[in-house]
Amino acid sequence: MTLTPQFKLSSTRILTTLLFLFCNLYFLQAQVITGRITNEFSEPVPFANIYVTQLQTGTTSDGEGYYTLPLDVEGEYNLVFSSLGYESISERVLLTSDTAWVSIRLSTSAVELQEIVVNASDKDPAFGIIKNVIEHKERQLKAAKSYKTKVYLKAVEETERQEKLKAEPQKAEVDISVPNADPFAEQAAANQELLQNLNMVEMEATLNYQYPRSYKEERTAYQTYGHTKGLFIPVFAQTDFNFYRNLVHLPGISDAPVISPLSNNAILSYKYKLIESKYIDGEFISQIKVIPRKEGNSTVKGTIWINEEQWTIHKLELDLPVGTLLIADDFRIEQSYTQIQDSLWIVDRLAFHYTNKRGKKKSFKASTILSYSNYEHNYNFPDKFFGNEVSVTTQEAYERDGTYWAGTRTEKLAEREAKMVHLRDSIRKVHNSPEFKDSIEHLFNRISLLEVAWDGVGFRDWRDESYVYVGALASMIDFSPVGGWRVGPYLSRFKRYQNGRIWSNSGTIDIGLRNGDIQGNFSSWFRYDPFRLGDISMSGGRSFESVNQYDAYLNLLRPSNYILRDAFRVRHQIEILNGLHLFSEFEINDRKPITGYDVGSIIDGVITDEDELLDFDRYQAFISTNIISYTPGQRYMREPNRKVILGSKWPTFSIQHRRGWDKALGSDIRFDYVEAAVEQDIIFGALGNSHYRAQMGQFINTDDLRFVDWKRFRESDPILYSHPLKSFQMLDTSLSTTNLHFEFHYIHHFNGAIINNIPLLKKTRIKTVAGGGFLWLQDGNYRHQELFAGLERVFKLGPRRRLRVGVFGVFADGNNRKPDQSFKISFDLIDVWKRDWSF
Repeated sequence: MTLTPQFKLSSTRILTTLLFLFCNLYFLQAQVITGRITNEFSEPVPFANIYVTQLQTGTTSDGEGYYTLPLDVEGEYNLVFSSLGYESISERVLLTSDTAWVSIRLSTSAVELQEIVVNASDKDPAFGIIKNVIEHKERQLKAAKSYKTKVYLKAVEETERQEKLKAEPQKAEVDISVPNADPFAEQAAANQELLQNLNMVEMEATLNYQYPRSYKEERTAYQTYGHTKGLFIPVFAQTDFNFYRNLVHLPGISDAPVISPLSNNAILSYKYKLIESKYIDGEFISQIKVIPRKEGNSTVKGTIWINEEQWTIHKLELDLPVGTLLIADDFRIEQSYTQIQDSLWIVDRLAFHYTNKRGKKKSFKASTILSYSNYEHNYNFPDKFFGNEVSVTTQEAYERDGTYWAGTRTEKLAEREAKMVHLRDSIRKVHNSPEFKDSIEHLFNRISLLEVAWDGVGFRDWRDESYVYVGALASMIDFSPVGGWRVGPYLSRFKRYQNGRIWSNSGTIDIGLRNGDIQGNFSSWFRYDPFRLGDISMSGGRSFESVNQYDAYLNLLRPSNYILRDAFRVRHQIEILNGLHLFSEFEINDRKPITGYDVGSIIDGVITDEDELLDFDRYQAFISTNIISYTPGQRYMREPNRKVILGSKWPTFSIQHRRGWDKALGSDIRFDYVEAAVEQDIIFGALGNSHYRAQMGQFINTDDLRFVDWKRFRESDPILYSHPLKSFQMLDTSLSTTNLHFEFHYIHHFNGAIINNIPLLKKTRIKTVAGGGFLWLQDGNYRHQELFAGLERVFKLGPRRRLRVGVFGVFADGNNRKPDQSFKISFDLIDVWKRDWSF
């Protein structure tokens, strides 16, 4: 609906609270001192204290060392920065503007650590041992300015069934007296069982490192056996599993990082118990049990072995908290070190053990083992060797044969693994033969009644690397909110080229049973540059289309929101430089009202539509859309024919321009619209992660702007929680505007940071989430603001599929409505490939 220009003004308290609590971007009624606290290694100091001596008050830093301190008036303040294990620093700050940025670097305090351990040593000598390791960890973090090493990776997943644990299956005996008995049946069945239940990945890479945290992998060999999407393959640029650091980030494994048992303030999170001390290979090693002071989502438990002569890690075995695991039901990290030079110890073996359970009768036990060799200390890398490209895989890496692997493995294959590799290598030779591919293609291309009726019919051509699909009879029946049932076929063709290019075509045509009208659409999409994500596409056709295609679900079922559109569009997108994307679209439309159609359908008695059908004179519209976006510091992995984007710690900035062209191709419209947006994902260490999006838009030319092209805002759905970065949860009507507008969305997942402090609730694996949104329109100075908070829990839908269900309470206010509240339910499926949620 169109916004009415008169509204009563109301307080902006909701907006102020939202920005203060969740964004800390600015304060509407306070001066602010903000900054970051790090140590001498440029690592964040989490949960440090900031104290204002004049006011006898203060705050603490978050998990990444950032802090924000609001003060009522300008003036000179004395701030004291302190944290357990560090020397305190006093800083005098003159606050003369809205914001003062004060960043502090704290130095490790050996005296303070000694005082801590003296008190704790009465309980267990392990505290003194851990204290010495913390005092000496700077030497380990800076032991290598750079290095190059060879890494061999073996990731294995095996299916286990409980029936096998109850009783061993009886071996089938072959009766040779029976005519035509197959003497190889037993062996064939065993081979089939092995191939079905054992999956594996092998990888060889050169790992390059430069202090403090620059990594680049050069993957020189890569082989998969079976279905491997459940296996964990680490990317060192995302995390190096270095427990000498204060926080260990676990992307792809867990929602939240964990506090290292060797962090500077580890004594606040852990207790230690000495198990035994003895000589191992001439080194005096103490085995220490690591015990969380309170189990939660940021602490690990297990055992760590310390070399007391060097005060270094000898090895460790640590279990991650299960409450934040993304896919696995349990996850263990094992790490062992070896001495290369005096006081130089490096990781020589890293192992991950994890399990995915499927009910009570089936589980997938997996392990990923990395073996290190050929270490080159202080390697001299060329300039600009390290950058945003953090991994490179060559085409030759995927073409290594069994002879190559036999000579390069540094981790021996188990008997079953070796047998499986032999079987798959043999099968691969057969499967790659033209005769076998012809036979499989012949079987696949057979047509069955089930395919015709329900699944659809597919035709494969392996030589052409193409696939044709004809929709099933069941898929020919479709429903439209305008006129009800429609019937028509669907056809598609897909082709992949050896250089990674892809060409996809599809089309449909249907007839309305109520009006007898014929409609249809087609699409042709071609990826011509896989690495730079270069795509070009053409599409078009005739169809009923909603004026706001992202409106509330119920509104999309009302015919009053639809027009008839004949369209043809051309789209192109490409990554010009790393992180810099350009999208362009040119579309010509013939727009008509649907007043001449019978719009009734079977849902008329269920969905009420009190608005009149849109009525206007037929016209043509030629519209161009150009969007340029940039993400600084975007990291990526280079594959032979594609680019895998890993993300960035910086925001993504974008600018959009839409133009309606007068007289071009017969167009009857003329307008210009510009929009600027910024969005970002931020990790706050153990305190969780945040997502925000802010955008502002304005029509700078409205010479001939039609209602269809106005800027629209989605009405909220009843009960269902919609995407919080793209919509509002309590916007009680659809809005449209032709003037300046601004919207802001924010959500923060605490990942158990609050629930951890409630003993009974933390066992339920429930997590808290909060956020809000703000909308301002120049029309009538309209404002809408909302806050929401809720509880979420992840449920298993299978060994790897996860469903996150949330229950939210929402409070909304505005200058055209009374304060109100409601409850919402959210559903979000995890992306198995990205190992992440949609919001």
